[in-house]
Amino acid sequence: MFYKIPANLASELEELDAYIERFRRGDIDAAALKVRRVPFGCYEQRTDGTFMVRIRTTGGALTPHQLRTMATISARYGNAAIHITTRQEFQIHDVALENILPVMRELLLVGLAARGGGGNTVRNVLVSPDAGVGFDEVFDPSPYAFALTSRLIAEPDSWLLPRKFKIAFSNSAADSSYAEFNDLGFMAQRRDGERGFRVVVAGGLGTKPAVANLLHDFIPADNVYLVTTAIKRLFDAHGNRKNRHAARLRFLWSTLGEERFRELYDEQLQRVRLENPPALELEEVPQTSSLPSFPPEADHSSEFEQWKQRFVELQRQSGLVSVLVPVFLGNLKNEYALRLADFLEPFGDFVLRAPFGQNLRLRNIPERYLPNVFHLLREITELSTGPRLVANSISCTGADTCKLGICLSKGALSATVDRLKDSTLDLHQIQDFRLNLSGCPNTCGQHMIADLGFFGNVGRKDQQMFPAYMVVAGAEIGEGKARLARQIDRVNARDLPEFVHEVLKVWIAKKDNYASFSAYIDSEGTADIRAIGDRFRTMPAFTDDQRYYFDWGAAEPFSLVGKGMGECSAGLFDLIEVDLKSARNLREELRSAETQNDGALYAIALRSARALLITRGIEASTDQAVFENFRKHFVIAGLIDARFEPVITTAAQGPGGRGLDVLEDEVFDLLAGVEALYRSMDNSLRFAAEVQRV
Repeated sequence: MFYKIPANLASELEELDAYIERFRRGDIDAAALKVRRVPFGCYEQRTDGTFMVRIRTTGGALTPHQLRTMATISARYGNAAIHITTRQEFQIHDVALENILPVMRELLLVGLAARGGGGNTVRNVLVSPDAGVGFDEVFDPSPYAFALTSRLIAEPDSWLLPRKFKIAFSNSAADSSYAEFNDLGFMAQRRDGERGFRVVVAGGLGTKPAVANLLHDFIPADNVYLVTTAIKRLFDAHGNRKNRHAARLRFLWSTLGEERFRELYDEQLQRVRLENPPALELEEVPQTSSLPSFPPEADHSSEFEQWKQRFVELQRQSGLVSVLVPVFLGNLKNEYALRLADFLEPFGDFVLRAPFGQNLRLRNIPERYLPNVFHLLREITELSTGPRLVANSISCTGADTCKLGICLSKGALSATVDRLKDSTLDLHQIQDFRLNLSGCPNTCGQHMIADLGFFGNVGRKDQQMFPAYMVVAGAEIGEGKARLARQIDRVNARDLPEFVHEVLKVWIAKKDNYASFSAYIDSEGTADIRAIGDRFRTMPAFTDDQRYYFDWGAAEPFSLVGKGMGECSAGLFDLIEVDLKSARNLREELRSAETQNDGALYAIALRSARALLITRGIEASTDQAVFENFRKHFVIAGLIDARFEPVITTAAQGPGGRGLDVLEDEVFDLLAGVEALYRSMDNSLRFAAEVQRV
């Protein structure tokens, strides 16, 4: 419907099916299968043998019939709900290996594909949620996004790129598709009456996020495919395939430098022009609806009026409106999706989009049918009766199912929402406030473009780990002013709901003094947030209050042990860095001090010995266990020089023992040795010495 399925997709699915069968017979290993299935949008979940299938929906556009099909497939092969992502896609979770191909084949029958839902591919193309209906748009870029998708997914080189390649189209300078935070962004403009785009390149979220750079101040709209192909080919030819952590287009921009990047781009663009590819096949998207056979209802209640204020927007098409359908955490129960599809189908095919807040957006709804919509939505989503801020709040799936997750971010957001529901804050005053959580530093929860954002982190008190979140704030969205949120503080997971409540309380009191939350952050907001953070700085010991050491919804104390690389590597690295940074700071303090401090030397030795134990799957419960395990797994194992054994033996006597005062240089050298070993560690948590032995 909104993009054309390439003719070869059916045969590609047969090839994937053959690989799955070979894996089930034991002919190939899991790694070989992973290489094949991930580019088809199929990811393994934390529970062994279960998979997620991510469905491409350009600009979040789909028909009611396609929604019904997804819900039916989810009920048959997946879990109780379909999941709406922060990139205008849909996911079916808990799919068994043998059901992956049945899911994909049934999607294909209604014009949907999972191809490109993952891997080093051209990913789902984004479009402004109000494209085609917004009052302030320059023009509707949807036809360009749909046509570009159809062309790109039919090209073989879209599936073997150095890393993922993300594209976005915005309908105005407000940049409601976050074009300036994508690999390639098109922002609608008109020049002398001609349709065109401002083009930005090499932006992105994830680790080491960056705002995009201006590539063209203006291109004619019919140049979209030429520019995209030139950038795709440049990326394909020069992207870093060796190091996936430095493979995104933004790293290539930094490595080459702007001048060289532009030279290579101009070369590719000239080649594409000489090829004279056919123009994109554009089809205008109707912004109309049919009238259903059932009559409009009536509702004069205050609840209905409040709902309209919060969730309904007029369209520029007379008599039509758009409605935000809040879906908490993006999980829409299958039976509710079926009811919504049945309700919407009489209105036609052009009535449904997924925006960026894990919600749905109805469009082209005749205004007189709003009571009907309200009566349905209050039955299928309780958030319809709450503030829009709560409805728009975002959390990625976190450690519940994602193998990269550190913290249970969905549980943290649920607890935060409960706290806000119980508060007396007038959240209607800040209904467009962006509150976003991610379970790890990767930005699936879009925390780096939030007003107030959080990403999963690891804390430690004594020898006990606890879940925590780094606090970021003050992002800006829009042409010429885009900026990422800045890191401000850290808060433990248990106190995060109260922390959010207190920040919003202060912001509501001060918001009339500022043009935006980012302006407030630039002024006194940063200091206010840190002052609020100070209230939650003191952590009780594990024996005094164990709640702080359990993540939200977890049945066991928080730990990274056993999760390993590929699941929570960011958390492992964070934990190591915390110990090493603390040890370095103590070393510098001692070097500048005139008197000796055995306690500080002991702390340096402890942190040095503890830092890398997590890479061996060890979480020591006492200081003595730290030193014993370090001696066994690093000194005796030959990873750390045996000359440090006297330091470990002396420190193992405890902070009250004597002898470290004459071993200051050795303690400092131990720290340096551990740091050097850490720097030699590869992405599989193996040290250079171990790799050489293999």
